[in-house]
Amino acid sequence: MAVVLGVGFLGLELAFIALVLLAIVRTGFARLGSSIGIARDGFPPGKVVPFWSLPDLEGHVHVTPLGDRWQLLIFANRALVAFPELIDGIHHLAQTVQELEVLILSYEGREQSTVTAQGLGLQVPVVPVETTFYDRYRVRVMPFAFFLDPHGVVRWVGLVNTGAQLFHAWRIVSATIHTDNVSEAV
Repeated sequence: MAVVLGVGFLGLELAFIALVLLAIVRTGFARLGSSIGIARDGFPPGKVVPFWSLPDLEGHVHVTPLGDRWQLLIFANRALVAFPELIDGIHHLAQTVQELEVLILSYEGREQSTVTAQGLGLQVPVVPVETTFYDRYRVRVMPFAFFLDPHGVVRWVGLVNTGAQLFHAWRIVSATIHTDNVSEAV
């Protein structure tokens, strides 16, 4: 009788432990999808991104780091259709900030990326990449952006949903550029 009670008690303990572990795992996955979890995506500011060289849809080769200009890398696909303000902001930023190269990186493949670029009237280069490229940059949610200095150092990273947010991020980066130049002069 004592053995049966002991085995029963052990079974209850194991079930309780399994439920606690399940709750911990579920909480962890919920946090990954939360704004706090997403804020940890990408490379942190100050980190140098990996080198790459790939052609855009028109066959022009783009590289990171660029060496002489800043870059805005936007990880996005056809879901950009839900962000018309962001598309307008991308075009406006690309046209007004000459020291910045703007690229959209899409994992959808060349054919689908071409359809997306034409359908949305994208006026910036679209570079088709593999999903492993997104993994290497630790991007899970889109549209996701990186502002990189000419040496490939991340200066700003995060989700972008509107043109105003994109310009705000550029103003932050620009202020950093001017601050760095003043520090170097002193």
